[in-house]
Amino acid sequence: MTRLGVAFLLLVLAGRQSPAQTPTRAAAQGYVNAGDGVRLFYRLMGAGRDTVVVVHGGPGFTMDYFFDDLAPMAQNHTLLFYDQRGAGRSSLVSDSVALDGQRFVEDLEALRTHFRLGRLTILGHSWGAGLAGLYAARFPDHVGQLIIVGGLPLTKQQFLSDFGRLAARRDSGTTRRMREWMSARVANPGDAAACHAYYVLWFGPFFADSTVLATSKGDFCAGTLESRRNKIAAVDRYVWPSLGDWDWRSSLRPVTARALIVHGSADVLTGERDWTTALPNARLLVLEGVGHFPYLETPDRFFPAIDRFLAGGWPAGAEAIH
Repeated sequence: MTRLGVAFLLLVLAGRQSPAQTPTRAAAQGYVNAGDGVRLFYRLMGAGRDTVVVVHGGPGFTMDYFFDDLAPMAQNHTLLFYDQRGAGRSSLVSDSVALDGQRFVEDLEALRTHFRLGRLTILGHSWGAGLAGLYAARFPDHVGQLIIVGGLPLTKQQFLSDFGRLAARRDSGTTRRMREWMSARVANPGDAAACHAYYVLWFGPFFADSTVLATSKGDFCAGTLESRRNKIAAVDRYVWPSLGDWDWRSSLRPVTARALIVHGSADVLTGERDWTTALPNARLLVLEGVGHFPYLETPDRFFPAIDRFLAGGWPAGAEAIH
């Protein structure tokens, strides 16, 4: 039985680099020193000539929710995953200064430096897309290509609007059960069943077809007791406020990297047009009839589109809307 796949259990209960710039294959996993005593756990998958840095969502989740599900990309590319600070196997920092959004940006730069990468190719999902955007705005010369999948809205106003609509769609029984499971998680972060039960309710509306959850090998509740506790007590508490009343549209306009914005037409998060118009060299690929996790709901369209983009072209249907 997979962690999230067979019988839906764990979630029902719950610029391209040259060969010289490909990370060393001496180890499939390890740690990167990000400064101030913070270590970032990473894993490598694949042995392609180019490297894609994969940035997970959250904040406070780990790479484990999509590491295995993105394996088809490793047929042609080297994938560099890492657990963000405060989560998983990385250092569980817990103070507001260490969990400022710009510290997450600096972690990406530490990864680039450690692996001696030039211009990064970054795939960011959800919150990870927002982090990729923050990195590109701060280090535009260090980014060659961006893949934004189900991206965090570029303005806080849109973010709050999206989640307000999501909350309004939930019936009172679902809302009550979510509160009960969240209370159980807070009382006992080691209760994996409560964690999974909460996230199946939370993420249900993020799919156009919730049965697709049964195909996933991932786990939103991966990590240790301490890391799950740290997400609730510190990461969730400090990261979002550190972003302020964000509006990142103007800060992305100097970023000349090629960018593919992948958006499911049924995604609860919107703002895909903002991403496409803010980035000067971006095109939008809308995948009809799928939600926030297109690599699960439509892998036959998602992975070929990504490969086409990484090969230097644009997938069919990708449009510039400037």
